[in-house]
Amino acid sequence: MESNDTYKQRMNTLLTKWNDQINLLYEKAKNAESDAKLRYVEQLDVLHTKKREAAKLIQELETASGVAWEEVKMTKDKVWDNFRSVA
Repeated sequence: MESNDTYKQRMNTLLTKWNDQINLLYEKAKNAESDAKLRYVEQLDVLHTKKREAAKLIQELETASGVAWEEVKMTKDKVWDNFRSVA
């Protein structure tokens, strides 16, 4: 079983990676035509919402312990899966 610290580190690494991908989308959106720009903006709004949810769960992991940590981890895994499906 993965430790709390290892899990948090792995999730922070993924969050940083996804943040970089969001920034790349922003750059593409800035240079896109109006129809494409609208699609990028819609996607970016969804990604930002998912990123905020993931960051909130990382903060919850900071204070969770034992059984509570396992519950937070399960919820967090669902959020990550949801985020990945959008990203």
